[in-house]
Amino acid sequence: MESERFLECLIQTALASGFADCEVYYRASRHFGVTVLEGEVSDYENSALGGVCLRGTIGGRTGYAYTERMTEDALTYVVEAAKENAALMPESEQEILYRPQEAYPVLEAENTDLEKLTAEEKILAAKKMEAAALGKDGSIASIDYCALDTDWTEVAICNSYGLSLRHRKNDVTAYVCAIAKNGEEVKMGSHFWKGNNWKNFSPAATGKKAAAIAAAHLGAIGISSGRYAVVLDGAVMARFLGVFCGVFFAENVQKGFSLLAGKQGEKIAADCVCLRDDPLLAGGYASMPFDSEGVPCRNKAVIEHGILKTYLYNLKAAKKDGVASTGNGFKSALPAPVKTAATNFYLQKGARSQEELLQEMGNGLWITDITGLHAGANTVSGDFSLSAEGFLVQDGAVGQPVEQITIAGNFYELLQRIEEVGSDLYFTSSGNGAPSVRVRQMDIAGK
Repeated sequence: MESERFLECLIQTALASGFADCEVYYRASRHFGVTVLEGEVSDYENSALGGVCLRGTIGGRTGYAYTERMTEDALTYVVEAAKENAALMPESEQEILYRPQEAYPVLEAENTDLEKLTAEEKILAAKKMEAAALGKDGSIASIDYCALDTDWTEVAICNSYGLSLRHRKNDVTAYVCAIAKNGEEVKMGSHFWKGNNWKNFSPAATGKKAAAIAAAHLGAIGISSGRYAVVLDGAVMARFLGVFCGVFFAENVQKGFSLLAGKQGEKIAADCVCLRDDPLLAGGYASMPFDSEGVPCRNKAVIEHGILKTYLYNLKAAKKDGVASTGNGFKSALPAPVKTAATNFYLQKGARSQEELLQEMGNGLWITDITGLHAGANTVSGDFSLSAEGFLVQDGAVGQPVEQITIAGNFYELLQRIEEVGSDLYFTSSGNGAPSVRVRQMDIAGK
């Protein structure tokens, strides 16, 4: 049965079986992935998945069920399974279904030309990326990882209140990690490209960038412990946002898992800090016109010139606070419940280049990489202690690379210590973004 027809029949079957209301969430995906090593394919995947999740209210309780089969037999199975699951849930956990009230944004995210690429073309591009990373100067000893993936996704949501939405998107992700070696010293550097316009992708440039990052860290030295003026690279600041974005989720605030409770409308960051969640960002890696509950997505300021403007809400958290959802209710997987999630979550760029930030800092450290974020960061208190790498900066000029240092602090305080935001906006593959930022002082543990 075609997906559109199956969704309609599932809603009709659920209502006829006693559900007061119901929603059907459909997701289909295609994935191609290739990994190359020493010019040969070492891993290969070509897969397709699809399925439907039913969510509805019966007897004052919410029930869930899902299936990967879209046949007439599956209609009854899913409805009965949702009934059984609802009986196990407390009435206090009843969920709200969205009643459409406004127009939805138009967001074109599918490039049909990308679907015409052959497996051979993708494999060749991955091999070119590896060859370029290895280069000819001898500084790159080997490749740790070189992969290229293409993904296509379709999402549809409809419910008994007349909601009917569908969105398709596709993209390419190319990633390479190079290993540079000088005697016994070994350094790694990685780089990725993501987008859905194949013409904008240069395998050679991607590979060379990873190699350059690895080679630049050879000859690293240790430094003394102390408090240093710091420029955090955009990639580093974006990773901080990715780990700590949950402190801005209303459901975490309500549960006491964030220190931002009661701070809406208050100053929590430096004047130069403008933090946005923009699901409509053109070309954004996490762009969507609607969330997994069918709420229209919109561009919103979370922090504006240091002032906390809003938390991020799904329908359940919004009801608890008596506000409207911000369109941030998303499923992590087809059978998963709706939770809050950020989309293109980024620090708005400023006017100064990274070079200007380094020059203005004068003497300090340029931190280019951090590791151990999930183990070394407390997402409730905001405290972090992380291994880091970077470069000494002397009189505004980038000097020797540094290693074996630990950067420690608190995320909430970091937002207040930012003195200037750069113009070099960088996004991780998951949609967290930031430019380089100049920070007044940070604690660095060295030798």
